[in-house]
Amino acid sequence: PYGVGKLNSVVDTATLASRNNFKTGICTTGNSLEKTPEDEKHMLKNDASVKDMEAAAIAWSCELHGIPFVGLKVVTDIVDGDVPAQDEFMENLSTASKSLQAAVPKLLESMCSDRHVEL
Repeated sequence: PYGVGKLNSVVDTATLASRNNFKTGICTTGNSLEKTPEDEKHMLKNDASVKDMEAAAIAWSCELHGIPFVGLKVVTDIVDGDVPAQDEFMENLSTASKSLQAAVPKLLESMCSDRHVEL
């Protein structure tokens, strides 16, 4: 069925989030940049914080092949905002990219320090 399923992160996301001042939340998926009525239904049902079009496919592929997965997302557009999604996406893309550029090394450092692995 469309959009039905649940995949969990393989790491302690609460601890990683706390160490790095990240927010946590449930991510749902959809096949549109816009929020469709179907997307909204799934977001409400799952108490989702964000919706994207890629994370679920990557997480599902990882699960199929026994590869650990953790998702790190930045928000480029607000699904319930008044600005058209494509305009808000372009307006926020640079800021979101810079945020992600800063967050990835912090996340990797935290994950590696838990496993005593050097970057």
